[in-house]
Amino acid sequence: MLITRLTAAALLIFLATLSAGCGGGGSGNNPANPPVSPQPEPELPPEPDPVAELPLSADEHWDEAKTAARFLQQTTFGPTEDSVLAVLNQGQDDWLQEQLNTPATLHLPLLDERFESLGWEATPSPEIDDADGYYRDLQRSDIWWEVVLRSPDQLRQRVAFALSQILVISNVSDVLYNDTRGIASYQDMLAEHAFGNYRDLLEAVTLHPMMGEYLSMVRNEKANAEHNIRPDENYAREVMQLFSIGLVELNLDGTAKTDAQGQPIPSYDQETIKAFARVFTGWNFATTNIWWEWTSDAIGEALPMKAYQAIHDTESKALLNGTVLPAGQTAEQDMTGAMDNLFNHPNVGPFISKQLIQRLVTSNPSPAYVERVASVFNNNGFGVRGDLQAVVRTILTDIEARSGHVLAPDSFGKLREPILQIANVWRTFPAEGTAVYNEDESAVVGKRIRYLGSDRKLGQRPYGSFSVFNFYRPGYSHPGTIRNQNLLSPEFQIHTESTMVAKTNSLTEAIYWRDKDADWVQAQRAGYNWDIHPPAIDVSAEKSIAGDAAALIDRLNLLLCAGQIPNDARQLLIENIDALPFGENNDYSRMLRVQEAAGVIAASAYFALQR
Repeated sequence: MLITRLTAAALLIFLATLSAGCGGGGSGNNPANPPVSPQPEPELPPEPDPVAELPLSADEHWDEAKTAARFLQQTTFGPTEDSVLAVLNQGQDDWLQEQLNTPATLHLPLLDERFESLGWEATPSPEIDDADGYYRDLQRSDIWWEVVLRSPDQLRQRVAFALSQILVISNVSDVLYNDTRGIASYQDMLAEHAFGNYRDLLEAVTLHPMMGEYLSMVRNEKANAEHNIRPDENYAREVMQLFSIGLVELNLDGTAKTDAQGQPIPSYDQETIKAFARVFTGWNFATTNIWWEWTSDAIGEALPMKAYQAIHDTESKALLNGTVLPAGQTAEQDMTGAMDNLFNHPNVGPFISKQLIQRLVTSNPSPAYVERVASVFNNNGFGVRGDLQAVVRTILTDIEARSGHVLAPDSFGKLREPILQIANVWRTFPAEGTAVYNEDESAVVGKRIRYLGSDRKLGQRPYGSFSVFNFYRPGYSHPGTIRNQNLLSPEFQIHTESTMVAKTNSLTEAIYWRDKDADWVQAQRAGYNWDIHPPAIDVSAEKSIAGDAAALIDRLNLLLCAGQIPNDARQLLIENIDALPFGENNDYSRMLRVQEAAGVIAASAYFALQR
C-alpha cells in the first residue's frame, strides 16, 4: 500500500496534521502528659485493582494510559500493550527503576551464536573481507533489530542508540565495512556504560578499536622528522568537538559564553588539538605482537587497544584549562590524564546533557531544563560527577519531560527519526520476522528481522551515518517557520521530500499485507543475499476489535500516537473505517480495516511527532 493509494479521508487527515504534618514528643510519667492508650494501626487504603486491558477514550484510565504511552515513547523503541499496562500498574517511578536495574542484552554473544548456528567460524583471522563479510553483517543487523524490538532492557538499548548518535562510528566507512564483531562489540560497550559513568564511557570509546580505526587513532605514531611523521589529529579534534566539550565555552544551561564583543569564546585551539594528538600516540590492536603488525582478526576488533610505549610521545603536553601532562609518562598515564582533563571540563555536563535530552525527549529543551540535568551530571547528589543513571533519570522525570506538551505546546517535542517510527510499528504489532534461506536454498532456522538496507527505505540505518557528525546535527534548524522562530529540528535534516515519501511508503508497506496469519505472508521468504524484507506482523488483537471502529482507532491512537490524535481527526478516522464493508466472520474484512486504520495513522503527523 503506497502513499499514492491512501484514501481521500486519509489524505485529509495527513495534510491537516502538518499545519497542526506530623509531629512528635515524649510523655514519660509527667501528669501534664498522661500515658496514651494504644491506638489501632490506621488501615491503609486498599491497593487499586490492576488495569487488565488497554483503556478506551471513554474509560476512567484513558488519561493515565496516554501519559504512560508518552513516557514509553521517550524510554523505549515504542509502546506495546504489555508495556503500557506495566507502567499503569507499577507506576512510572517503579517501572523506570526496574529498567535502570535491568542488565544489558549483549549483541556480540548472540552474533557469535548466530554464526555458529549457520556453520560459520565466529572469530575468523583475518576477518572476512570478501562478499562473505556482507553476509556476516546481515546477521549483525538482524540481531540489532531483534534486540531493540524484543529485549527487556528497552531503556538501556534506547539510551545506547542515543549515545551511538553522539559517539559516532559507521560501517559506511571503508575501514569498518567488514568489522562485524567490532560493530556489535561497540554497541554492547555503549549499552553496558549507558547507566554508568561518562568518564568510563569516554575512555572505553577512546580505546575501542572501532573508534581507533574510524577516526584513525589506531597506529598513531609520535613525531619523527626524519620520516616526515606527525601525530594524527583526527581523533584529538573530534573527541573535543563532538564527544565532550564542543566548539565554544558553555554556561551551565547550555547557552554560549561570550566575550566583550559578544562573540562566542572558543573552547580550544589548534595547539590544544596538537597536544591531544600527541597523547593519543602508541596504541594498536590488542592482538598485535609488534607495532608494525597490522591485524584485522575478529577477536582483536572487539578488545580494547593496547599501548606500545616506544611509539608514544613522552614529552610534556599542555591540555585544557592550564593542565600540563609532565614529560616521561607512559601512554596509559597520559591517557588517564587526558580523559580526566576532558571529563572535568565544565562544558561536558551541559554539552552531553542537552544532546541526550534532544535524543530522548525534545529538540528544544529550555535552558532551565538543560541546567537542571547538567547540574545532576556535575553532582548526582552524592558528590559523583558524570553519573549517567542519575542523568537519564533526571531527563525523564523532569517537569518538562512530563508536562512540556502542556507547558510549551508550540515548541515542545521532536520529530521521531525513521528508525524509531518503524520500530514503533513492529513493537505495536509484534514483528514475527521473515523466513531466510541459505545459498543452497535450505531454510535458516528461525525467522529474522531483515532490515539492513533501511537507509534506502527510511533514509537512516543503525551504524550507517555518512560521517562522524551523525545523520543530522543537534543544532540543525529547518529553513522557514522553524528557523524563523529560533527553534531546532535535528531530525528534519534527513526529512527531505523524497525521504518523507519513501519513509511513508515503507511504513505502510510494513503494515499492509504483512498479517502473519495470511497464507501468502507465511509463504514469503528472503533470499540468501537479501538485505531487506518487511517482517510478518501480529495484528490479531486489532482484528479482534475491528468491528468496533472507535475501539480500533483508540487502541492505535494510544500505541502509535500516545493518544494525541484530537477528537475531530479521531471522528474522521472512525467514519472512514465504518464506511468499509465488514463481515463478522470474514477475516479478510477485519484485516482490511486494521490495515486501513493503521496505515492512515502511520502516515500522519500525529505518529511522526513525539510530544
